[in-house]
Amino acid sequence: MNIATRLSLLSWGCALLSAVLSFWLFWQAASLQISQLQQTHQAAIQQLLANHLTGDTKILTRQLSSSFQLPYLKLSQLDGAVLHEHDNAESGIELARYALALFAVSLDPMEIRDELHGLTVSFSPALQQLLRQLQWQSLLLSFASALLVLLPFYRLKNQPARKPSHALHPLEKVAQQATGQAVSQTQTSTSGTTAADYLLELALVDQLTGLPNRQQFVRSYETLLKNANAVHHSLFVVIRCENLNDINQQQGYLAGDLYIKEMADQLRQLALTPQPSLFRLNHTDFCLLQADASPEQAQQLADLVLQQCQLYLQQKNLSHPVLLGLVLTHQGKALGELLALADTAIGLARQQHGKGSVRLYLYNDQEHSAHQTSFSPQNWRQLLDDIIEQQLLTLLGQMVQPLNKGSRSYTELLVRFRSKDEQLLPTAQVLEMAGKLDRLLELEKLIVEQAMALAGRLPTQTLGINLSAGAVQDEQFVAWLDRRLSREPELCSRLVFEISEQGLQHNLRLSKRLLDLLHQQGARVTVERFGMGITSFKFFRELKPDFVKLDGSYTRQIEDDKNNQYFIRLMVDLAHRIGIAVLAENVETAAEKQMLESLLVDGLQGYYLSKPAALE
Repeated sequence: MNIATRLSLLSWGCALLSAVLSFWLFWQAASLQISQLQQTHQAAIQQLLANHLTGDTKILTRQLSSSFQLPYLKLSQLDGAVLHEHDNAESGIELARYALALFAVSLDPMEIRDELHGLTVSFSPALQQLLRQLQWQSLLLSFASALLVLLPFYRLKNQPARKPSHALHPLEKVAQQATGQAVSQTQTSTSGTTAADYLLELALVDQLTGLPNRQQFVRSYETLLKNANAVHHSLFVVIRCENLNDINQQQGYLAGDLYIKEMADQLRQLALTPQPSLFRLNHTDFCLLQADASPEQAQQLADLVLQQCQLYLQQKNLSHPVLLGLVLTHQGKALGELLALADTAIGLARQQHGKGSVRLYLYNDQEHSAHQTSFSPQNWRQLLDDIIEQQLLTLLGQMVQPLNKGSRSYTELLVRFRSKDEQLLPTAQVLEMAGKLDRLLELEKLIVEQAMALAGRLPTQTLGINLSAGAVQDEQFVAWLDRRLSREPELCSRLVFEISEQGLQHNLRLSKRLLDLLHQQGARVTVERFGMGITSFKFFRELKPDFVKLDGSYTRQIEDDKNNQYFIRLMVDLAHRIGIAVLAENVETAAEKQMLESLLVDGLQGYYLSKPAALE
């Protein structure tokens, strides 16, 4: 065997080894990229599940479908019962599936068990386009490698006596160009993290305002803790839009969303150096975080935030209270302690009655022990005592509009609380604190008394009274309600008691007893927030309510949501079969009204149709 032959065989061996090694390295890099994208999807979906508080699988499905491209998605209960499933997976990626399997990367659906909601989420990320691109690049690389393997034999056969030359054969140029293109595209694909960055950003950004959300705030604060200097201070500011829930109830969710977005834009305009980081903590709270802040900088920021909030409220002619809690603390404070201090500051700001729509409290962590006793549940106890003893509440009415002549309708009563100095109080927070301080049942009794008195003065009106889950599940309250209704039986036929679906599920025996006695007294019952739980129609057939009121999440933008349209049409059909009328709330646009009418619901309620107003 001459030297040329040996060199050609050696070249052939090296080319073959290079081809195998290139193919291996290509798919190894691809497997790392695919694995990273799968893990990023999994982490983002786990974040979404952790922040999903409604327990409604329809809302969860819609959030997953709108937030991620998932060709395959399946939601099922832990016992295997399927709640939702769609499969739009495409074929043509068999080569990629086989190659990735060599590196223990599976393209089978991934699974997340969510014990909190009792769900199993199975999903497949949208990787088909990327996998097809990788397959094409892999084939291109294989073609180039094949040329390199065949070149030694070609040269050995046709040019045995050719002197060595540094010039490349045309086929070698083609092979190297193809190999370079494939490797370059692979490096671009593996080094680029656009999809991963998008998913991570999606999990860390509030979708309404575009601001970093609570998860991003926690990450930022953890970074601050790592670099903490006990000599320096950090400034933490919470801006609470106190009356957001009332805006949603009185003016509609669109007005509430606009209020939050405009407030976020106003806070972005703070002119400070260094600029503090702005986050949205939850649906009512924004926060600012600034490291290495001096007391002078804290006061400067407090003045600027106060001015910005007052400017916005004046421009919009709004009277909704905004509370500012500022905490100047040594760096290194644990996150839980920091949030507790901020909550205390918000509470102290709330107590500053008569100081304008924007109320602020600023203190540092040395003041915590001094103020810990000044803001306590005792303040709320006194406020609740004043409400109950002096009957400091007002009942407004919002009509449920019937959609056909045979539909029964009524006016829902909405309660508004006020303080001794006639300041309007946030309804949701009053009820929350009443529950925490064991005053909720007294408050519920006062509301029922006021509603019955109003019914006596309005002989032509049918009125709806809301009962909380706590009242419904309290046997003493149920007994009191039975006695109270029996004293004025002539009013009962014009009363409709609204009870949440989840409130009824806590104690089925007591719930059935309550509905039976209400029907015996002549009153009617609405199961509100219908669709938020997993109650079966067998349950409703036993309870026999008069109305079910669909939760507002099914109503919003119903004209564009095919899934919700199908769900409502199905619920209407099933409810009508067992003699239950279906109502829809939070109707805020003409398009929503028109679509709900076409779905044959029996009544509509919302800001588009009528605003809450005094009945007398």
